[in-house]
Amino acid sequence: MLMVVAVYVYIIAIILRLLDNSAALLIRHGISVSPFYLKPPIILAQIENLKDEKLIWKLRRNLWYQKLHIAFTALAILTLIVGIIYEIYNPYIIYLM
Repeated sequence: MLMVVAVYVYIIAIILRLLDNSAALLIRHGISVSPFYLKPPIILAQIENLKDEKLIWKLRRNLWYQKLHIAFTALAILTLIVGIIYEIYNPYIIYLM
């Protein structure tokens, strides 16, 4: 069962990654960026140079999406490892087949 939970947590992590569109926001406002996935220091540096409050709010929201993506990915990996160890200790998936 824990392995199924790990898959669902990973799906949430993927959704959070897809919600992070910081590069698209910057390109839409005429700011040139080279990689599509921007790291937090680059976004924070761009926030310091901006004056548009709405864009700053959106970029800060995208920083939260990035943090949540990392947290949920780590949680999915941890849940998968715990699920594998639990299945070795108490096999349950074999009985479902």
